[in-house]
Amino acid sequence: MTGSTGAFAPDHGTDLVIVGGGPRAVYALADLETALLRGPSSGRQPLRVTVLEPGEPGAGAVWDPRQPEHLLMNVDARIVDATCPSVDLTMNQWRRAHPASDPYPPRAEAGRYLVWAFRRLATSPVLEVRHRAVRATTLTREGDAWRCDTVDASGEPSVPARAPRVLLATGHAGGAGVDHRAIADAGSGPAPGSPVVVRGAALTAFDVVMDLTAGREGRWVESSATLSGLEYVASGHEPSSITLVSRTGEPMLPKPARASAAVTDAVRERTAAWAPDAVPDDDWWDVLLDAGVAAARASGIAVTVDALRERLDTPVSEGPERWARDIRRARGDVDGDPAWWLGRAWSAGYADVVRSLDRAPRDCATWTRWRARAAALERWAFGPPLVTHTRLLALREAGILRVETGASALEDLDGTTVIDAFTRGPGVLDAPRAWSDGDGPAKSGRAPWDGLLRSGAVTVRAGERGVLTAHDGACVGADGTRTPGLSALGRPTEDAVIGHDSLQRRLHRDSRRWAHALAQEWQAAQDARALGREPVHG
Repeated sequence: MTGSTGAFAPDHGTDLVIVGGGPRAVYALADLETALLRGPSSGRQPLRVTVLEPGEPGAGAVWDPRQPEHLLMNVDARIVDATCPSVDLTMNQWRRAHPASDPYPPRAEAGRYLVWAFRRLATSPVLEVRHRAVRATTLTREGDAWRCDTVDASGEPSVPARAPRVLLATGHAGGAGVDHRAIADAGSGPAPGSPVVVRGAALTAFDVVMDLTAGREGRWVESSATLSGLEYVASGHEPSSITLVSRTGEPMLPKPARASAAVTDAVRERTAAWAPDAVPDDDWWDVLLDAGVAAARASGIAVTVDALRERLDTPVSEGPERWARDIRRARGDVDGDPAWWLGRAWSAGYADVVRSLDRAPRDCATWTRWRARAAALERWAFGPPLVTHTRLLALREAGILRVETGASALEDLDGTTVIDAFTRGPGVLDAPRAWSDGDGPAKSGRAPWDGLLRSGAVTVRAGERGVLTAHDGACVGADGTRTPGLSALGRPTEDAVIGHDSLQRRLHRDSRRWAHALAQEWQAAQDARALGREPVHG
């Protein structure tokens, strides 16, 4: 792997530019190496790749290996898998070489694995990988190539990158949104003993709570006198109070301590019935409700479809008692709570959700309802690990943490530090494209997507936030045709493709299809060159 060039001139020595260098870029490189090595490699030149990533290549913004160790992963480490010929270990296998056993380790540890994987890929015999610590600002077509203008860390123009192929894997473009290190520092963050209000009551807000407690040397000890089973031992550096303000009042349910194979099988038996190109109409939802009933039945619990349907459309705000009961549910002491079983059905059947709705037609009525219901279901299916949930409940029991709903919680805030705990959502638009937009381009406000939308190189369908792509990741332009040399994977495609806000590598096939198509194109060009018909690098 080599460093940046210094001259201010287009870079002609690249076959592929990848915009973004986080997990999705690592997975794409892993898939590309695998695809290239399936064909004959003797005598072939390596494919030259330039990765444009202002942060640590491999980790990107969210998985920075230097972030505080008290910030834990919200997904099981076993799903993190960059294996390919050059990367011989999954994250869990890599961790066994760095002794650890917790399935929800610090996020920094995931970042270290991803950085290690990127460095291994940079030694690949079929890839010549170069990282440049710059941010892409605009992409424009110049002849048979794309020109990518860039800026450095200070915002000054840097060397443009030029290549016939570009992969947009921008992920959490713009950073993680919250400076956890600054919040945890009593010198730069909220003063000890002062009240804090956090706008948000989901995973990012929970991270902020950990910044203000665990990040300030607070700790938890076991206790038989509390519902959480823990007692919080303050360090004296905490705020006097932390109030999370929830927009919906819906709780985030903890993940089960152990996944039940019987529940998963019962759910998948139902959700497998969803056909591709589905519309989430009443029949589609009936399948999910049946799956929730089956999940409960597999655990010896009886619930009704009517109870699940009513809960799906009825927001409920509940107190610490709910949180305590969820601890028991997560440990296997389940009951007939509808939200719990809807969450299990959504989690176990999620691969079928993704498959059935992949690039399917959307209409205003069913898709708007789907988005509203999916937001609640994700809170019930993909909440924090149990260790985080119990710590939060212990803070509520200690009188430090409160959860409130509605605008009234944001009144009379004199002397209160207010922290916004919202992470920018996936896609390239901050809100779904209006159904009444007509045929004009959507407006993004995110580089380099805004320029691509204006030029018609990419498009966003009505009701969605992410760009439309073909099944191999090729971007679809405003005219409905494939845009030559331009592809996108991961978060930028969310809504047209469901479920990219995850470290899951194999939930979708787009990356492998993209890699296969590029490898075939590359190998054909090499063969043509060998016959004297065409140069490979131009």
